Amino acid sequence: MPNRRDFLKFGGFFGLGALAGGGIAYYLLQSEISRLNEALKETYPNLEPELNVYNWYDYVAPGVFEDFTSEFNVKINPSYYGNPDEMFAKVMAGGSGYDVVIASDYKVGEMIPLNLLQRLDFEKIPNFINISEEFVNPLYDPRQEYSLPYMWGTTGIGYNKDVVTEEFEGFELLFEEKKISKYSKKVVLVDEMREVFAAALKYLGYSLNETKEERLIEAKNLIMKIKPHILKFSAEQVKELLISGDVAIALGYSTDVYLAAAQNESIQYKIAKEGGTMWVDNFVLLNEAKNVNSAHKFIDYMLRPSVCAINSNYLFIANPCFETVERGYVSAELAEDQNIYPPEEILQKMEIFKPFTVEEKDRMGQLWVEIKA
Repeated sequence: MPNRRDFLKFGGFFGLGALAGGGIAYYLLQSEISRLNEALKETYPNLEPELNVYNWYDYVAPGVFEDFTSEFNVKINPSYYGNPDEMFAKVMAGGSGYDVVIASDYKVGEMIPLNLLQRLDFEKIPNFINISEEFVNPLYDPRQEYSLPYMWGTTGIGYNKDVVTEEFEGFELLFEEKKISKYSKKVVLVDEMREVFAAALKYLGYSLNETKEERLIEAKNLIMKIKPHILKFSAEQVKELLISGDVAIALGYSTDVYLAAAQNESIQYKIAKEGGTMWVDNFVLLNEAKNVNSAHKFIDYMLRPSVCAINSNYLFIANPCFETVERGYVSAELAEDQNIYPPEEILQKMEIFKPFTVEEKDRMGQLWVEIKA
């Protein structure tokens, strides 16, 4: 697994705070930078002084927001959520006060027809040209009007190699009684309905976008069989539980498992042989946003290749600008890791969640309530 300290050093190379020097020369350089920054601020008179961003926990590298503020004189007020349903409920209720939201792919697709989002002005986001072709016109926003990708990754199995010493290839570790029973109450599943059903559906040989009731019930029954062995369902605690050793197995997002591995060298990550979820988190602009100009400037800033690389290197996650790999901005250890940048034969087994209709969401939602009861 990569060493996080190495990535932080690498990521810092691109940050505004990375400039260094000594004595008088250093202070003169800093003075000149400050002068230039003040001059730059005068060229953005239409930017609102503050921006409210709603994001996952620990999903931006330290210093990135501060560098944005330094360059554009716009204060970022971040708020955080633990899972996509929490985010969706807050936005759906209205009056959230948020401008930019980092939203999961299928949630973007659900928010568009509900008129929760406003179209992006691409003339104000010139850095969208850095996005690789694979992420243009996605399933959940087919005309690329409302969203731009931030980061992407997979959902798979995190495990402690010192505890899980047996060989396994995929989701059988979770769903075969003789296997999971060895780790009873040492298992955590990400607290996200679609992800838990996705793992069960893929194990059963179905698409993770399956909506037939009988197959969803089959998946629900499979999950219920292993429920006695699950310590908890959680999103924000996956990495902490892996780090502490309180769990030996996790169904989790790749970035969370890698962040855990940076602090506990016994943690490993595996994409299941059956495939699984390939997810894309996106920038979206709420219809109720008040700081629209600053929001566009922020999205454009976050799509700079250097900033994409800083976030990738900190989060152990792939970004949608492959130029960052080609230029060597992303650490070679990260770029060459097939669990982070999977080869084509693995990607062919992965699926992106399609947005559900209200009826499909309710159907799975009722089964989820039964599982969580």
